[in-house]
Amino acid sequence: MNERLNVTSFTLVDPTEGNAIGTLEYYFEALVNMTIVGVSVAPQVDDAGATIDVDDDGTNVITAVDASDANVPGTWKSTHLGGTNAPVAIAAGSKVSFDANSAANGTAFHVVLYWLAGEAS
Repeated sequence: MNERLNVTSFTLVDPTEGNAIGTLEYYFEALVNMTIVGVSVAPQVDDAGATIDVDDDGTNVITAVDASDANVPGTWKSTHLGGTNAPVAIAAGSKVSFDANSAANGTAFHVVLYWLAGEAS
């Protein structure tokens, strides 16, 4: 097995100043098979109750990553990174997107995905 850990970061912010981010935001296409093994999320400013989901073709595959505290990033970890969650396989060609749940208007989020390339079992 030839696994390479990749790290990709995103800043999720509504393009209309003062609006809140919603569901199925910021699409990208997985150009290769990928297996998500970790997620880290922090808001730009504290946002009580906010969480982030990761979606594969519109379906939640990672849910409710804590995004409420700016200086304490919420994390989701698979067993690859010492966590308890099963890794999440994303097939090449899938549309990956994010949901911001209970986000306050105007809050931006920094999301980091940790993923293995070439794996989608």
